[in-house]
Amino acid sequence: MILFHSDASDPRWPDAIQRALPDFEMRRTLDGVPPEDVAAAVVWKHPPGLLEPLTNLKLIQVLGAGVDHFLADTRLPKGVPIARLVDPGLTARMSEYVLMHTLALHRRLPESARAQRDGRWDFIHPQPPERTCVGILGLGELGQACAAALSGIGFRVLGWSRSRRSGMAFETYAGEVERSAFLRQCDILVLLLPLTAQTRDIVDARFFDEIRPGAALINVGRGALVDDAALVAALDEDRLRHAVLDVFRQEPLPPEHPFWTHPAITVTPHNSSATNPDTAMAQVTENIRRAVSGQTPLHLVDPAAGY
Repeated sequence: MILFHSDASDPRWPDAIQRALPDFEMRRTLDGVPPEDVAAAVVWKHPPGLLEPLTNLKLIQVLGAGVDHFLADTRLPKGVPIARLVDPGLTARMSEYVLMHTLALHRRLPESARAQRDGRWDFIHPQPPERTCVGILGLGELGQACAAALSGIGFRVLGWSRSRRSGMAFETYAGEVERSAFLRQCDILVLLLPLTAQTRDIVDARFFDEIRPGAALINVGRGALVDDAALVAALDEDRLRHAVLDVFRQEPLPPEHPFWTHPAITVTPHNSSATNPDTAMAQVTENIRRAVSGQTPLHLVDPAAGY
C-alpha cells in the first residue's frame, strides 16, 4: 500500500499515483489499514506522528523541495529514507517568478505604481540589466536555475551559500567570512536557502546593516529566514527599498499583519511555484519502485543537515 496525505498539493496526485503504480493500493488515511502493509508514504504537511506506526515503511516521499516542516516531526519512523521532490515543472515556475519580480524591481515598477497612485509623472530612466547585480542566497537546484535564467538576459549574478560550492557558472561566495563582501555588491537579493537551525532569522538587523543602500529583497525560501521586525525597520529607514515576499512565518498571512499594507512590500500567497503531477510523477514512481526493490531513492534528505 501507499499512504498519501497532503493538505495543499494538487488534488490530482492520488489518482495519478494509482494510475502510474497499479500494483499498489493507494490509501488516503490509515483507517482500517494494517500499518505493516504500507510500503511508501507520499506526504506534504502531514500531522506529527502520522507515520510513526508504519513499521514496514521503505520510503517517505515529500511532495516539495523544502523539508523543514516535515523534519519538525519528532516522531518520524527511524531509518526510513526520506526523499525531497526535484520537479522540473516546479523549478521552471520558480525561475519564472524570480525573473518576473527581478525585472519589476530592476525597472522600478513599485516606484511607478506609487507614482500612479499619487498622480505623479515620475520618469525613471530604464537601465540595461548588466548594471544590476542580483545575489542569490542558496545554490541548490532552484538557486542554480534562477541564476541561469537571470544571467541569460544579462543580469550580473552572484551566489552565496553557507558552505563552498564548486563548478558554478557565476561568481560565488561562502560562509560568514565572505557574506559581507557578497551583500555589498548586490542590488537585488533572492532568498532560496533551506530553513535550518543555522539559517533561521539569517536576514536580521545585522544583515540589513551589511547590504548595499537601496537594495531590494525577494524571499521565495521560507518565511522564518527573515526577522519580520528587522525587515520592516530596514524598509522604514530606507536601507531596503522594496521587498517581495511569497513565504511567511504563518500561512495564510493573517489579515491584520502589517505586511499587507506596507507601501514597500509586495505580498503573494506562496504561489511562486508548486509541484505538478505532470512533471514530477516520474520521480515519485521511480523512487517508490527503487525503495521497494532495495535500491537507493533519488534526492535523499540528510536529516542532520536539514535538507
